[in-house]
Amino acid sequence: MNLQQLDHLLALAETGSFSRASEKVHLTQPALSRSIQMLEQELGMQLVDRVGKRNELTPFGAMVLARAKRISMETHELKRAAALLADGQAGVVRLGLGAAPGALFSSPLLIHMLRNHPRVGLQLHGGGPELQLAALRARTLDALVLTYRAVSPREDLHIDVLPTLRSGFVCRRGHPLLASRRGKPVRFDELVRYPVVSTMVSDDVARILVERYGSDASPQRWLHVSSEDIGALIEAVRGTDAIFLGVLAATRALQDNGDLAELKVEPAAGLSAQFAFVTLEGRTEAPALRLVREFCVGLAQAGADQSAA
Repeated sequence: MNLQQLDHLLALAETGSFSRASEKVHLTQPALSRSIQMLEQELGMQLVDRVGKRNELTPFGAMVLARAKRISMETHELKRAAALLADGQAGVVRLGLGAAPGALFSSPLLIHMLRNHPRVGLQLHGGGPELQLAALRARTLDALVLTYRAVSPREDLHIDVLPTLRSGFVCRRGHPLLASRRGKPVRFDELVRYPVVSTMVSDDVARILVERYGSDASPQRWLHVSSEDIGALIEAVRGTDAIFLGVLAATRALQDNGDLAELKVEPAAGLSAQFAFVTLEGRTEAPALRLVREFCVGLAQAGADQSAA
């Protein structure tokens, strides 16, 4: 038994005639008759009573017809769902985000998907890199966006490195340092007289700061608050004289509307951050996931272009 035979039975029931049914399904009448007969043989019972020129379903034929209608409907829905998935118009993407990537990507990604792909479900998950990598390998997450240095290359991971983003120091627009220096760069020792907040400062960043500004620039000496919740850190900076150290793109909107401003430090630290879009090697990428990846790559590129401008 196959779906085509059930479609033939449906056509016969709708038209009441082998000749009209054969025209409906684009078959010769003998071919349609053979198809119905083969279905009857496989099921072991007669489906159609052929009374003269009339064709009537047997009681068993009526029961088969009811089920055939449900199967046909489910088949068409399945084909439609497959077409929507293939076009990236349906499906669910489960995306893990590290702390810094979450601050940069989560809100713009949500807005983009809701505006442009409202039928695609999006689930965003936080957590440390090790837990997220474990979830990726367990197939409970489809992809991750993590700080590149937090991902160790492994044979089972496919790692797309995103464009490099500039990092720096940011304060509120009315901060005393901005007023006193009148737009001129500040010295690092002037900056750390105020509370500095950041995520956990990596060894690479700590080494660069010490090389550039001396041993007093060790984060242990000046980092007042560290948190994986960058949104909370930025809100604290908006309302106090604290200074944020992190990816500048995460504060771009607040800089553009005048709430925050970048503090130029002399000499420049030359700090940067790089994220990676991580999936499992060899796993087929769903079209909806491709849309998410392309948006993340584009947003990182836009942040890199703004930093370079």
